[in-house]
Amino acid sequence: MTFRNDINRLNNQNLLLLLLVCLAQVLLISVPFYFSEFFSVIFILTIISVVGLIGSITLSVLYLCFIAAVIPTWVYDEILLLPMDFKFYEGIYAFILGLCVVIWMLNGRLNWQYKTRLDRPVIVLIGMLVFSVGLGLFYGQSVSQMLRDVRYPLCYSLFFVVTWFFDHRKSQTFVYLVIGAAAIVGIEYLIEFLAMVNLSISGSFFRVARLEGVLFPVSILSIAAILLMERRLYRRLLIGLALLPIGLALLLTVGRGMWIALFVGLGVLGYLVWVDPWGRQKRLVRLATVLFIPLVLLIVAYFFQKQTSTGVGDVALRRITRVAENYEKDHSIVGRLLVYGIALEEIRKRPFLGGGHGVAIQVMSTEEATPTLMTVGGVDSVYLTLAMRMGIVGVGVFLWVFCAGLWRAYQLFLHTQEEHVRLFCMVFMAIYAALLVFGIGDATLFVNRLIFIHATFLGILAKLDREYHPQFQTA
Repeated sequence: MTFRNDINRLNNQNLLLLLLVCLAQVLLISVPFYFSEFFSVIFILTIISVVGLIGSITLSVLYLCFIAAVIPTWVYDEILLLPMDFKFYEGIYAFILGLCVVIWMLNGRLNWQYKTRLDRPVIVLIGMLVFSVGLGLFYGQSVSQMLRDVRYPLCYSLFFVVTWFFDHRKSQTFVYLVIGAAAIVGIEYLIEFLAMVNLSISGSFFRVARLEGVLFPVSILSIAAILLMERRLYRRLLIGLALLPIGLALLLTVGRGMWIALFVGLGVLGYLVWVDPWGRQKRLVRLATVLFIPLVLLIVAYFFQKQTSTGVGDVALRRITRVAENYEKDHSIVGRLLVYGIALEEIRKRPFLGGGHGVAIQVMSTEEATPTLMTVGGVDSVYLTLAMRMGIVGVGVFLWVFCAGLWRAYQLFLHTQEEHVRLFCMVFMAIYAALLVFGIGDATLFVNRLIFIHATFLGILAKLDREYHPQFQTA
């Protein structure tokens, strides 16, 4: 239910009073900051006010996921400043939580109305996070490190906002929003790449790498699923156009882990096409569509390199052959293996429950001209990072959440004929099968703001399972 419906119930006098109170609150909070260093708070409060007055929980969640994806990290750190290192997206999320409390009170929701079959694993995961914080305090871990490490995993609590208040009919809208965000990030990558390379020198190359890059395999798999399921031609054409900047940006990252994850996800899509009980007649055509995606990416990369004379293909081939021939010559792989060894030594100290949030290791940084020791609370592996903080038990709980989601999505895909539900399940399975493999060499599922997107995926799936699975419909 939206605030718009609640406002329509008010008479004109009360509505005017409500608007005046909101305006007064904005002025009282904003004006004192006008003369301070936190001038951007005015802009932030304005955005929050607009979302609160004309929006809904569904709109707010979509907005949160969008800005978490498209705005680069440096903008949050240098422009959208908030006091006490509070991030812009965290302020939006806090506002959404407040909005949920108000709507819950207005509607008298004193009981748990929307139970889903993913509630239990997510509750256990969040409980493990809280327990891990207490364990870190018990072991005397750094509080500042603890706060940095726990702020992102706690965002999985957005799952319950989605299962309670999100309109599950907007599942396709969310998928298209993720694709649109990835297209914007892809254009940002292209602009940065073209600004840094010297096109007058043949074979020049500059690698662009940001945490938002994980959206590229996610969105390409979403595009592939839409091409398999969508019947309307104009949507297929628009999605096909979005594939161009996203696919090219994925190639510019020359990220081997992302490429592997993409092929894992495409393999999952191929399997789903093969076992699909409702699409056996066009099975071969749909399998050809899955195989067509990598071919399109190669064609796009070829023409881009030919037109710009950059060394994209040479760099990509060199990174692949290093792994196949002699990985010891690849400094990134060797350095990562050394860090993994240090992390394993830390895990051996407390293998079952971990060292709690705030646990840290010292690693050698080679990014600067002079190598220096850095203290970090995690490594480039979601499983090793989880094991350091929450032990083997924490890794098991984390896998429980996503494996349960994959199983629910698979069962729903096989048992429902609703096209939009089947599409979302196909997208979910391809993405998170890929990301669970990608997590071997990357910690994105646990250590950055894109968790808002992961939590929303899980929440929408849980609601669709609750609404459309035959077990609930016949109950």
